[in-house]
Amino acid sequence: MKTVVSAFFLFLLSSTSPIFSDPITTQGNGSLEQQQGQYILHLKGSPYERGYQHGVLLKDQIQRNISTYIDKAKTNSPVPGRVEEFSKNIGTLMSFVPDHFKQEMKGLSDGSGIPIEKIVAINLFPEMFHCSGIAVSGDASKNGELYHVRVLDYSVGKNLQSTAVLQVVEPDNAIPFINVSYAGFIGTVTGMNQQKIAIGEIGGLGYGSWQGIPMSFLLREILEKATSIEEAKTILNNSPRTCEYYYVFSDGKTNECVGVYATASQLRYFEMGQSYALMAPSQLPKNYAPNGDHDKFILNGCALENTPYQILLFENDSRLALLFRQQPKDCLLLTGFPHPERYPILIDRVLAHYGSIDEQSLIDIVKRPVARESNLHNAIFKPSELKVWIAHAGSNDEPACDQEYLEWDFSRMVGSPVDMDVQSALIP
Repeated sequence: MKTVVSAFFLFLLSSTSPIFSDPITTQGNGSLEQQQGQYILHLKGSPYERGYQHGVLLKDQIQRNISTYIDKAKTNSPVPGRVEEFSKNIGTLMSFVPDHFKQEMKGLSDGSGIPIEKIVAINLFPEMFHCSGIAVSGDASKNGELYHVRVLDYSVGKNLQSTAVLQVVEPDNAIPFINVSYAGFIGTVTGMNQQKIAIGEIGGLGYGSWQGIPMSFLLREILEKATSIEEAKTILNNSPRTCEYYYVFSDGKTNECVGVYATASQLRYFEMGQSYALMAPSQLPKNYAPNGDHDKFILNGCALENTPYQILLFENDSRLALLFRQQPKDCLLLTGFPHPERYPILIDRVLAHYGSIDEQSLIDIVKRPVARESNLHNAIFKPSELKVWIAHAGSNDEPACDQEYLEWDFSRMVGSPVDMDVQSALIP
C-alpha cells in the first residue's frame, strides 16, 4: 500500500495528456456522453451500482491514469515522510468512511478492473487545495439573486483537467446532485444538489489529523442528505473531522449562505456581511486558569498592515499571526489564511460591480490574481434556478479563469441526459 499511495501523490504532481476519446456508452442505468467538449457521467442506483457504472464507463481512462501515473511512477514525493505517514494511517481513515462509500469504491474497482487498494488511494488522498469562495445576494447582486462561486486552485501543470467529468448522480434513497469531478474520484469538492444546496471548500493546514471522515466524503454526505443550511451544519456538527478546511454553503430556496471554519476540534460559522478574524500565533499559551479564561497572546516586535476591509498582524519573523476582515453587506468572501494578498483585490472588484453582480461580472471578478496560475476549475452557481457555469483549465495548462464557461441546467439533466440544456457563456 505504501507504494500505491506514494505513486498516487506523484500522479497529482505529474503531467498527462487528454485521454478521453471513446464514443458515448451506457452501462445499466448509467451513461457517458459528451457535449461541447465536456464529458457528462450519469450514475443511477445503489452505491455499488453507481460505482460499477463509473468504473465500466471510464475504465480505459482510469486504467490509463493508474498505469501511467501510479504503476509506472519513477520519482519520489517532494515532501519527505508525508506519503509514508499517510500510508500508515489509511486504515484509520477508512474506519471513519461510511459504508456506502466503501460499496461505491468496490463497485468502481470491479467495474474498472483496478485493484481496490488503488481505488482507495485515489479517493483518500488528503486534498490540500488553495482556493477562494464567494457568495453574493441582496443589495450586492443583480435583482437580489444569490450567486455562489467556487474557485479551485490546484494541479494545473499536471493536466488533471484532461480527466474532468461532470457527474450527474441519482442515488437510491438520497438527493440527486451534480459533482464537478475527475475520472475515478467519487468524492466532492464542488457540487450542488436538487434541493438547491451548493457547496465548495477551501483547503487549510493542519495535515496529520486522521480521526475523521475525509473531507471530500463529508461534502458528499451533505450533498446527498442536506435540504437546508441547518441540515448541512448538523451533518458537520455530528461528524468526526480531519484537518483544517473552510467551506461555503448556499441555499437557493432561501437566498442564504454561510461560511465555515472547520478542524477536528472546532466549528465556526460566519454570515454574509459579517466581519471575522483568524488568529494563528506561533506559540499558543498554556492554560494558567480554569478553562484558560485569562490566557493572552503575547507577540513581540509585531507589525501591522492595514488595507481597506483587511488588517494583517505579523510577528517579528514576518509570520502572519492575525487576519481581520470586514465584508461588504450581503457578501461572503473567503480566500483562506495563506494568501491574504488576494483579498483587497477581490474587495475592489466586488465593490466595482456592487448592486449589479451576476454570472458575467463574477467571471471578471475571479480572474487572476483572485484565481491563481494553478486555477484548475471554477463554478458559478445560481442555486435558485439550479444553474451553474463551469470553466476548466485549458489543454495547455491555461488557468480556468481564462477559459470559456459552459452553462448547465441541472433541472434538465436529471432523468434524461438527452434533454440537457448546454449554452456557452462567452469570455470577453
